[in-house]
Amino acid sequence: MHLLPQDQVFWYVNTINNQPLLHNITTDVVVIGGGMTGLSTAQAFAEKGYGVTLIEKNYCGAGASGKSSGFITPDSELSLFELQRIFGDITGKKIWELIGSGVHIIANNIKQYSINCDYQLQDTLVVANTSRAFINDVQKEYDNRKKAGYDSILYDQYSLQKVLGSPAYSGGISYGGTFGIHAYNYCLAMKQALHQSGVHIYEETPALRIFNKKVITPLASIQADHIIICTDRFDPAASSFLWDKIYHVQTFLMLSVPLSEEQVKKIFPTQSFMVWDTDMIYQYYRLTKDNRLMLGGSDLLYTYADESHNNERVAKKLINYFRAKFPHVSLEFEYIWPGLIGISKDVFPVAGFDESMPSVYYIAGACGLPFAAALGFHCADRIANKNTEFDDYFSPYRSFTFGPITQRLLGTRLTFALSNFIAIGSL
Repeated sequence: MHLLPQDQVFWYVNTINNQPLLHNITTDVVVIGGGMTGLSTAQAFAEKGYGVTLIEKNYCGAGASGKSSGFITPDSELSLFELQRIFGDITGKKIWELIGSGVHIIANNIKQYSINCDYQLQDTLVVANTSRAFINDVQKEYDNRKKAGYDSILYDQYSLQKVLGSPAYSGGISYGGTFGIHAYNYCLAMKQALHQSGVHIYEETPALRIFNKKVITPLASIQADHIIICTDRFDPAASSFLWDKIYHVQTFLMLSVPLSEEQVKKIFPTQSFMVWDTDMIYQYYRLTKDNRLMLGGSDLLYTYADESHNNERVAKKLINYFRAKFPHVSLEFEYIWPGLIGISKDVFPVAGFDESMPSVYYIAGACGLPFAAALGFHCADRIANKNTEFDDYFSPYRSFTFGPITQRLLGTRLTFALSNFIAIGSL
């Protein structure tokens, strides 16, 4: 009898004692949120000499960052081709390079702090499910990368089968300089590194209310010159500010039992890649260091829904997807878990100051760990050096297809679904 995978996050074995904030404090910068964005922001400000306090309502890495697939690549929801189509060649490339700086930040931290996080060099491989997607997405991405001076390899359907053991794709594009990690372990290690560098970290400390230069927590308050909110809209104190700007999409990750070398070679004949396809709600997969296959994706019915556990529909969909692409590889999936990722209406991050509280700065909706890390460092540069280069593009108050009035009429879930499909579908 076929059994569904266990519904639990494979990464989470949290045995660290968490220290909540018990007394009032004053600091230069308070960062709210202990995921990739918050930890990177805290690091960036600390390296500039600011006194930094970070608070996290659960424990560092407990949210989207720790549950993620650990794809460290500048490709996320928007490719170079898509960024240049939206913002023009020059600005699109600058934003792409900003995201790429996040890749280097994470890699440098792993090296500097000797972080044990399943670090694996894996080239990025984007594959087309149809010939139309190959022409409209993959071919154009290759052309834009070539024009911008970035190396990449273009595969047609035949040549792709030499590096990916499936005849079911119409082609693809690959490039290097990317890698996979165990993101939860990375967050835990960075928490320790920041603590040792003088950053004060308090877990099990939610922000209940946020004022200009003041944050209220359950047992104490924090006075700060700068308040950086890195929690998307899931924190109660942030929800009232971001309700019409950030929602969430839900994705699921499955993890197989360890594969034999023979099974690995059937999937990746020459080298291991981080792979995702060109579907609007895309599938993605890569190998972990112990040769487990990580397979992710979602289903339209659950993409904009609340967190869904023991989801038989999505599990079967992903299993069937793998079987259709690799019918000659038999494997068993052992774990599955959901995760909520913050997203804006135009699938582009929010990073900027609150209009009514100048001490408050938001970073939200950064799809992809490198984008999150990059925006954390950009925030410190924006405040310390008054770098306004990206203000208009990331502004929380930029124009969206559907505004607050429409959202109140249609509801948040439908508004974001329509906005995202218009934004992605128009690219």
